[in-house]
Amino acid sequence: MKPLKIFGWLSHFLLVTVFLLGIVFAIMIYSEFGTIHQQNWLITFLGREVNASEDKYYLILFLSICYTLYILYVYTIWLFNLCVRSFEKRVFFNVKIIRRFRTIGYIFVFIYLTTWVLSKVFSIHSSRIPTDSTDFSRQLVSELQQPLGGLIIGLLFIVLAEVFNEAKKQKDENALTI
Repeated sequence: MKPLKIFGWLSHFLLVTVFLLGIVFAIMIYSEFGTIHQQNWLITFLGREVNASEDKYYLILFLSICYTLYILYVYTIWLFNLCVRSFEKRVFFNVKIIRRFRTIGYIFVFIYLTTWVLSKVFSIHSSRIPTDSTDFSRQLVSELQQPLGGLIIGLLFIVLAEVFNEAKKQKDENALTI
């Protein structure tokens, strides 16, 4: 059970860190885009270029959707943390845990589909001459799709392996009793 305690602390640390980073990034984005008009930005929506007068609204829409997806990631980490805490208390096969795992799975599918749609609908470049280095939307969408998702899924499988290991031990102990 020692690995579950370690993962409990790690998931709690991850939850607090991601939450605080979300606040910091929100302040940074607000300060950056709240004061500067993006006349040099190239924003396309559904393949057509957006007028300079409307570009701020499209950028705010894109950033709002991305930040909502980030909040969903924080929610999945919180659900994961609750599951690990239950595992530490030796509560393994419970309806709440199954529901939390299912919710986490549905959220990951939703985030994946939403980021895929975002990558097809929006193209935002920080310069009028589009290059790979100025592709703001693709960089942000790829950040939402991979690192956090891979980390949470990796932790999920590690904890599930530990849970099934504990279940196997309990099954073996029960087989020895008469």
